[in-house]
Amino acid sequence: MNTPVKPPANAPLYKPKKVLMRVEGMDGQVEVMADRVVIHRAGIWNAFKFGLNAKREIPLGMIAEVGFRPARIQFGEIEFIRGGMNTDEKKVKTGAVKFGRKHNEQFEALKEKVFELINEFNKNRNH
Repeated sequence: MNTPVKPPANAPLYKPKKVLMRVEGMDGQVEVMADRVVIHRAGIWNAFKFGLNAKREIPLGMIAEVGFRPARIQFGEIEFIRGGMNTDEKKVKTGAVKFGRKHNEQFEALKEKVFELINEFNKNRNH
């Protein structure tokens, strides 16, 4: 008979990171957490374009710039640019997600939340 193994009383418990905001785009889903931005991509086309491990986790401290283009006639795009990215990484845009006009407000709110968290992160880092 299998009995469950209990961790020691003083063992730290793993607590999964809480998702503060989640927005669905045309070619990916963006989750904002307290310490990172996570981009999930499903589907065969995304596997070909971004690789089999299409999930990207970008720590807030590594985001140097947030590019944002609202959807108007064409799709919109939000891009999280890491400091020190080389030219090849910028071509593929692994940190970008496209969205349609009906998601403009959601992605604008996501951008503002990321800026708020980056500012908070930088303020805490400088103290």
